[in-house]
Amino acid sequence: MWTDALWVVSGLALIIQGGNLFVAAAVRIAKFLRMPRVVVGTTLVSLATTTPEMVVSVMSGMRGESELAVGNAVGSCLCNVGLILGLTAVMKTVEVHRKAILLPLAAMGVCGGVLVAFGIGGLISRAEGWVLIAIGFGYYVYDFSRHWKSRDPVKVREATAIEADVIHVGRAWFQTRPGTVVQFLAGAGVVVLGSRLLVDGAVSLAGGLGVPAMVVGLTVVAVGTSMPELITAITSSRNSVSDLAVGNVIGANIANLTFIVGVAAVFAGVRIEARDQWLNFPALAGMFGLLTWMLVRDPRLTRREGVWLMVTYGLYLVIVTTVTVVRGV
Repeated sequence: MWTDALWVVSGLALIIQGGNLFVAAAVRIAKFLRMPRVVVGTTLVSLATTTPEMVVSVMSGMRGESELAVGNAVGSCLCNVGLILGLTAVMKTVEVHRKAILLPLAAMGVCGGVLVAFGIGGLISRAEGWVLIAIGFGYYVYDFSRHWKSRDPVKVREATAIEADVIHVGRAWFQTRPGTVVQFLAGAGVVVLGSRLLVDGAVSLAGGLGVPAMVVGLTVVAVGTSMPELITAITSSRNSVSDLAVGNVIGANIANLTFIVGVAAVFAGVRIEARDQWLNFPALAGMFGLLTWMLVRDPRLTRREGVWLMVTYGLYLVIVTTVTVVRGV
């Protein structure tokens, strides 16, 4: 059991370090492409920061642990909104552009609705997995292309400051385009290794403790694979560019609901337990609804709203742990 715990901790450490390299390289690529921060957050950086979830999903599917993959995806969405955005707002009020955020918010809600609809029957089939992947791919292509066509000098100047928003490697060579590619690939490799250790350790630990894989996915694995998003949020808030964190979280949630669950389903289908239908899916809808209401009502997140998001997420963790572990549901 202690060995399994060591694998989990080691995997999390590697994911965090690999995530640092990966996100920094992705943001530097965005600088080269001259894209605005909030768009970079909803596209490039969100795809980069969800790589841990993607690797965990693939490995879980290959091992026949699709429940872990779904728990990871849903748990990461809840963690992204409740913990990461909540913490970002508590650190400093987050202001976003309403027009830039409306489409991603709507897309996040639609993707969540599609996932819930597919899961009502208790099984997300391989065909439905391909549909989820197609939806995610279509959204990212459309969102990226529409902003690419509408670039202007203001956005170009904004993009040149993106690199300072996240942690980056100090060596000058890594600031070049070839160096950025190497850093991007190195970060990906470290994330893959860390995810492998995390999945193996989490599955073994869950079996040893008698805890369902879904619970492990919703808690330990979800928080662990969300570390890149957390790092991006903290560094963005410190540098007064919190809109990058908002775009990153929303984009990451869209990727989780489409690519992550879709890949797991394509491997072997995903069974949705009754517990998920009456507890986790409503929690997902509630958290998304709360965030959407906050941003539509006023395109910023205040410290008070950040506290509410964190409290809501903490309450969810208490409920899901009590229901699933203590009552053995």
